[in-house]
Amino acid sequence: ITQHVNHIFHPITGKKETLDSLLKGDDSVHWKRSLSNEWGRLAQGNDHGVKATDTIEFIAKSAVPSGRKVTYGSFVCDFKPLKEQQYRIRLVAGGDKLDYDDDPASPTASLLQSKLLLNSTISDAKDGARFMSADLKDYFLATPMETPEYMRSNIRHIPDDIIAKYNLRNIVTPDGWIYIKIKKGMYGLKQAAILAYQQLVTNLAKHGYTPCKYSVGLWTHATRRTKFCLCVDDFGIKYFSKDDADHLITSLRTSGYTVTTDWDGKNYCGLYLDWHYDKGYVDISMPDYVLNALKKFRHQFPLRPCHAPHQWNRPVYGQKIQFAKDEDTSDVLTEAAAITRIQQIVGTFLYYGRGIEYPILPALNEIGTQQSKPTTATNAAITELMDFLATHPNGIVRYHASDMILHVDTDAAYLVLPNAKSRIAGYFYLSSHPSNSSSPPLNGAILVECSTLKNVVGSAAESECGGCYHNATTAVPIRVALEELGHPQPKTPLKTDNATAAGFANKSMRQKRSKAWDMRYNWLRDRIAQGQFHIFWDTGSNNLADYFTKHHPPSHHIKTRQNYILKNHLVSKSQLLERMQLSIQTV
Repeated sequence: ITQHVNHIFHPITGKKETLDSLLKGDDSVHWKRSLSNEWGRLAQGNDHGVKATDTIEFIAKSAVPSGRKVTYGSFVCDFKPLKEQQYRIRLVAGGDKLDYDDDPASPTASLLQSKLLLNSTISDAKDGARFMSADLKDYFLATPMETPEYMRSNIRHIPDDIIAKYNLRNIVTPDGWIYIKIKKGMYGLKQAAILAYQQLVTNLAKHGYTPCKYSVGLWTHATRRTKFCLCVDDFGIKYFSKDDADHLITSLRTSGYTVTTDWDGKNYCGLYLDWHYDKGYVDISMPDYVLNALKKFRHQFPLRPCHAPHQWNRPVYGQKIQFAKDEDTSDVLTEAAAITRIQQIVGTFLYYGRGIEYPILPALNEIGTQQSKPTTATNAAITELMDFLATHPNGIVRYHASDMILHVDTDAAYLVLPNAKSRIAGYFYLSSHPSNSSSPPLNGAILVECSTLKNVVGSAAESECGGCYHNATTAVPIRVALEELGHPQPKTPLKTDNATAAGFANKSMRQKRSKAWDMRYNWLRDRIAQGQFHIFWDTGSNNLADYFTKHHPPSHHIKTRQNYILKNHLVSKSQLLERMQLSIQTV
């Protein structure tokens, strides 16, 4: 059983720190104090006066019931310069080693639902809507468990003041282990999230707050206009009066929770929110996310700006035969560290791509198909992606006030992926009512779909119809969530640039050899008949999803970037050179 530490990297070498190295480093006094506070918080307190939760109890090894599994503990360390407690250590139980038969999944708001709430707030700002965020402290530590779990930790990771306070020298094993009984929900346990959620539902129901029936990450009140997103223990709250907001905060505090609030609503789910209620828009961004990630992965900044996140194939005009893309024959990476690094980079930037920087999604889609067996070409693609992000590190998406009507642009690229697969994309945004405008104003995307069409299709038209099907099924729960937020939806306009796909969905074409489509895609016809969608054709140049299905040259990225990301947020050549020199010095 091993101990781990995450998130902290040495400022000079860039190497990941261990708990042992932090306790011996220049800031060891702060880390030891934080470690003592964490043990005291979980147990029955410490000499520094930390508030105890009575979550764990130190026991002798002989007190562990026969046949019960004993798991490990991981220490997650982080530095939070804006928090009161800047040096933070959290002890996480190894839930993967413990048995839990029931479903441990806990409902939580998605990034999409959070963006819906942000749009709803700015669109209702003229009526007094405002946004704030709140956080519950020790959310997972407040729920008693019927059956306790057991864990052990090496005594070298327990500070001297805790050892003395709890007489741990009397129960330590000869090989240095301290055994621990977990009595309440704790970070890492499979059941901790669902137990905490169920307790929160019970507590808030007494005050009139309940999850929405179909969008359980969104909550509403029986009589007040308050709506909020619950992402684990973070609240994103839309309210119309100070009294409404105070009612929710008071309800949480009287239920026994410790609540911290951000009345300006500047931060939520890793997003920085810049509200302009009087002008009717909000900008969302993730400052320093890219630069911190590039530093973490020790990426060398490019000598010159990079405006394409991926390689692209130059068209050969006049060529009658179009050959498929050559198979990747470069060397396969076999080192576990190299494979893990690629997977970590994909995971790190996937959240940023889904949250802000939508243009990197096609590159991530293609790299993602190779990450289990990456090659040197995959590594080169990763480097180009990070060069692009170094050039465009601070993307900003703007949401304008709107009628809150969902619009979808859908597109597909036929046979552009290995094994005869196709890529589909969808651009989802909120804009004006179709009856008010035939050309709705462009708004920041609430969701961009960029994925591989799972089934191999027989024609470009079938791939386009597959894109319509995928994006329409994705739109259904969005329609429901919008209605639960108080924004009724007409037929959702779904734009395609393929006349055959539109003709099939609207039954305006005669079927001959398209019977293979029927089982999967007649769903579209059924939903059109129900009045949920209006599928129509428009030229490809007006289709916002076209950008995400293909690999474009840098000139196209520069030209169309303003459709998806605000302008003037590039890094200048001088800034690139400065950062590159800094990067070289730190390495």
